[in-house]
Amino acid sequence: MKKVWLLIVPISLMIIIFILSSMPYEQQDIRPYLKETISLQDTPSFQFTYDGHVVSTAEPYDFIEFLIRKASHVLGYFVLTIIWLVVLSKLISSVKLVVFLSFILSAGYAGLDEFHQSFTPGRTGHVIDVLAVDLPGVLLAILTFCLVRWRKSVR
Repeated sequence: MKKVWLLIVPISLMIIIFILSSMPYEQQDIRPYLKETISLQDTPSFQFTYDGHVVSTAEPYDFIEFLIRKASHVLGYFVLTIIWLVVLSKLISSVKLVVFLSFILSAGYAGLDEFHQSFTPGRTGHVIDVLAVDLPGVLLAILTFCLVRWRKSVR
């Protein structure tokens, strides 16, 4: 029964993600802070398309914010998945089941979170965010977990 209390940790992180996703974009906009703290001059020029929108260094603060926001998604879902992997490892003996459930819980939550964001003012919910940003964080966590377990087993 004591081990079940471990579920509080990943569920708490999921609640934090939900709260952050509930915040309108204007409350999370870090561009004013970036403009105050970083002076960008003569930035290299390049652009790419992400979900039908051009992301360009022509607006360097927008570009940096875009990178920070996407990196925070990768990191957030990496951490969530690692936590699920560790917690479920304490509750379930089958490593395959632990990995499968951690993937389903983290990737599934990423999808639900994007759907939830579509109802938040100034925010959007895009499948591309789940597939190109959140899912790589989930898969990187699983890879890290498996490599650590493998490394411990060969010692």
